[in-house]
Amino acid sequence: MGGSAGAPGLNCLVLGAGGREYAIAWALARAGSVATIGVVPGNAGTLLFARAPEIDPKDVPALERHIAASHIDLAIVGPDELVADGLGDSLRRCGIAVVAPSRDAARIEWSKAYAKELMEEAGVPTAAWHTYPSAAEARAALERGDGAVVVKADGLAAGKGVVVARDRAQALDALGSPTISTGMVVLEDVLEGQEVSLQALVDGETVIALPPARDHKRVGDGDTGPNTGGMGAVSPAPALPDDEAQDAADALIAPVARALVGRGTPFRGVIFAGLIRTRDGWRVLEYNARFGDPEAEVTLPRLEGDFGELMLALGEGRLAAHAAANPLRFSAQAAVDVVLCAEGYPGAARRGDVIEGTDRLPEGVYAMHGATRRVGAGFALADGRVMLDAGVVTAGGRVMHVVGTGDTVRDARARAYEAAERITFAGKFYRSDIGG
Repeated sequence: MGGSAGAPGLNCLVLGAGGREYAIAWALARAGSVATIGVVPGNAGTLLFARAPEIDPKDVPALERHIAASHIDLAIVGPDELVADGLGDSLRRCGIAVVAPSRDAARIEWSKAYAKELMEEAGVPTAAWHTYPSAAEARAALERGDGAVVVKADGLAAGKGVVVARDRAQALDALGSPTISTGMVVLEDVLEGQEVSLQALVDGETVIALPPARDHKRVGDGDTGPNTGGMGAVSPAPALPDDEAQDAADALIAPVARALVGRGTPFRGVIFAGLIRTRDGWRVLEYNARFGDPEAEVTLPRLEGDFGELMLALGEGRLAAHAAANPLRFSAQAAVDVVLCAEGYPGAARRGDVIEGTDRLPEGVYAMHGATRRVGAGFALADGRVMLDAGVVTAGGRVMHVVGTGDTVRDARARAYEAAERITFAGKFYRSDIGG
């Protein structure tokens, strides 16, 4: 424990700058066990309730110094690239509780081929697949067929390395894209059905499901256009009721957790399984090695109990004992996240536009900041004007997560879309069918 003598409560550090990290820090801020929160690097929204130490999250020596000086007890790593870089390993060497897998355990996300091999070993149902060392070899294999196929980059691609190609021409185009053409490629059969995001807290062989959610990845209404990091989400999920979540985690996540223990790389953190319910039952599409985004924004508000104590127990490797004494419960309320995006996303997004309206939200709505930045008077806006007063501007593609809550999905959705209209910035766009 890193807490200073006489200072009650946990000192927490969240690594990352997006909506997921805002949601994590927001959940910690609502926990009675938490004393202080730092978010590195954070965004304009996290500054409302957390500190923002001026540290590069990849500067491990600087993080180590901050952890010692600030008596940090608990660190939670958000983004996939920091997880894949092995930041969890580095932070654990500071002697604190860390919610992030080792780099070796996180391979289930940063290598799609490895994840498929592990599913096969663990007996987890998934789509038929084949791995190719290069895009050129995958292209040669496609010359022998003309059906639909899923094309996946083996490594991380910010949610944009998967293309569901309906014919060979689309598949060949995908293999020529920058995110897929430069490394190993996985081709797999297309599955049809209802998709669900299922996150679970994993501590070795202990697996505890979080509320299921439904994510919307494609940029346009009706699931059209290119994949994005996520345009919105809803929880509960229509295809997987809350009371079936643990059974699904036991069948589709726990076998992989046991296989990782067997390989000497036990997982400690969050495994997020992308699932699809086919005519033949559940299949796993992919695994991620951290909280989902935008899934965290709709599932963390639905968790009851003290989030800080829960994360500390996970980070210290005593999740089973904590859960036995404090069973995890989900709120009956629904949550719907509508993501407000900047012009140009998912390509090069416009930046530097002033954001207004976050102080005019309906009751039951949270504006969870994503790509935002606080600037001072004199800042040059994207349209050439100059800020007269300090304010908040856009700083990337997925600018704001507007999370509506309510007794039903319909109520939560109505609140989210009312709020989405009240928040303004130049070039704003969003999907109109989240949770519909």
